[in-house]
Amino acid sequence: MYLFLLGLAFLLVGGCTKEATPPKPIAIEQAPTSLQEVFKGAGAEAKQLVDDAVAALGAKDFGKALFALQSLSGRSDLTAPQRDMASRSLLAVNQALAEQAGSGDQSAQQVLQFQRSTK
Repeated sequence: MYLFLLGLAFLLVGGCTKEATPPKPIAIEQAPTSLQEVFKGAGAEAKQLVDDAVAALGAKDFGKALFALQSLSGRSDLTAPQRDMASRSLLAVNQALAEQAGSGDQSAQQVLQFQRSTK
């Protein structure tokens, strides 16, 4: 019994030291294909959000892509790979919006301002 408890304590302590690393953004050009691939087996609602994000990315409408990916990321039915890809794509879109806003794009500035005001 003592060895069992000692082993259990070792596992719990070992599991607590694992550091979570934030996801790295995917290249914005790779996001549409990667999203479609990872979400092949997803439900209809998740697929619709992916389709919306992919269409917006294709049109370089990063504001619409941002909101579609935020909605997608907030879903509780995603698998770990789906959640990871949604997060990485969202980071890439945020970077693209920041670059556009930094270049003086009024639309991108408004989207980022709205995003900040709703957090």
